[in-house]
Amino acid sequence: MTLLQVQGLTKSFGARRVLRDVSFTIDEGEIVGLVGTNGAGKSTLGDVIAGITPADAGSMTLQGHPYAPLSAFDARHLGVGVVEQLVHIDPALTVAQAVLRGTTQAGLPPRELRRQAQVLLAEVALDVDPDTPVGDLPHFVHGLVETARVLAEDTRLVVLDEVSAPLLPSEVGRLHAVAGRLSRQGRGVLYISHRLPEMLEVVDRVLVLRDGRIALDAPADRLDPVRLAAETVGEPVTPPEPRVASAPEPAAAGPTAAEEAPVRLSPRLVPSDEVVLRVRNLRVPGAVEGVDLLLRRGEVIGLTGHRSSGVREIADALSGELPAVTDELQLFGEERSLGSSADGPALELPVYRPDEDAYGVDPGETIARTMTQEAWGSLSDLRTEIARLRGVIRTVHQMDVKTLSIRTVFGALSGGDQHKLALARWMSECARDVVVLHEPTRGLDVRARRQVRRLLDEATAHGTSVVVVSVDPDELAECCDRVGIVAGGRVARWIDTGELAVDAVRDRIVEAATAAA
Repeated sequence: MTLLQVQGLTKSFGARRVLRDVSFTIDEGEIVGLVGTNGAGKSTLGDVIAGITPADAGSMTLQGHPYAPLSAFDARHLGVGVVEQLVHIDPALTVAQAVLRGTTQAGLPPRELRRQAQVLLAEVALDVDPDTPVGDLPHFVHGLVETARVLAEDTRLVVLDEVSAPLLPSEVGRLHAVAGRLSRQGRGVLYISHRLPEMLEVVDRVLVLRDGRIALDAPADRLDPVRLAAETVGEPVTPPEPRVASAPEPAAAGPTAAEEAPVRLSPRLVPSDEVVLRVRNLRVPGAVEGVDLLLRRGEVIGLTGHRSSGVREIADALSGELPAVTDELQLFGEERSLGSSADGPALELPVYRPDEDAYGVDPGETIARTMTQEAWGSLSDLRTEIARLRGVIRTVHQMDVKTLSIRTVFGALSGGDQHKLALARWMSECARDVVVLHEPTRGLDVRARRQVRRLLDEATAHGTSVVVVSVDPDELAECCDRVGIVAGGRVARWIDTGELAVDAVRDRIVEAATAAA
């Protein structure tokens, strides 16, 4: 039976048409995936369904009754809940209060509130004390807390908007288990995601939103990640060009034919033999037991692992944000230290982190001002000013940002476009030989990932070396020359991507991370 019917939805922001005559259905017990490029209108469509944003035209019905929510609260009252990637929960609330806030159980006595919350937290496999303040939790947990809250509500339809983006594969499994439980209860799920292989594992049907229209509506079992990626960007299904890199790590039983297929996103130069960073026996008390790192000029290495593996502490030690010690630390052959020491100047590698509010920039400022390195209004000749603005326009075009003008305010862009421009700005301003990037393609579609890859390729071609820290195996497979699997405060294994297919590298990363956990 049809749960939600959407007919002819249209939505514009100013002169930009975001949704164009969108029509589809979701049945009871059905999990429907929604994919599209950044700026295609996915989150806008989710917001319209969840009552966050009103449509300009079109209609919806929920269980056969007209559905036109006036707000997110109204939508929840009518049976539609949403979990967004960037969840904003009052940090002063306890986890129990956060899970049951806005529900009929919110006024329960503390002991009963805690008990009910524990049951719901167990459903999403989140092992935290219900009395813990939300502000003490790492931000990636907030999405799971919000998912537990949705389970407490009497919702008929749940919109999951990029909830999986910051999650480890094992944590995505928990999210999929929740989606399955909702489906078995007869509820509907709209699952918005850029992580295509994982999404295809759980959804029944896939909608592709392209240029504000539904370009494809197909059963999931008739699709694979390669075809779906091509449909998302509107390109023919063709294998990507081989990536030139060092020889792959030999496997015990030898690579399969699929693994030997040289399917990479684009060619990359072989990193130089010159060692730019050498770290021996890195130790962080209570977190890192002894890690050796070797980074060559123009190389991109990845680090990944479970939340408690020590991978974040390794990155924080390299950036000087966390006290650590080493037996040897050299940058371009010169002795360095991790902190004030007689062994040499401190190693403080610059770090990029996509943060939670407009990626570290003023969302009310224009693209032009945001991307101009020199302070706006400072003394400059006209020729220099024009060159800078041309550079901004070139970056906007290269990164395929959906905007009509560089005078558009930064906060009006899609989250993916904000991320791409913020990273491009940071890379141009940083101009350092060795940098650390946390999740540089998080929440980006397949085309945007290519653009970020090009950005990294340009940097590495000029000699920059990069350390990528990520929980996303696809991101690591696409971006890195080598990937280190961290477990128990040590690098348990290095995987050389070589000319392996991206999916083969991804599988090796997932298998190695699972075995090391």
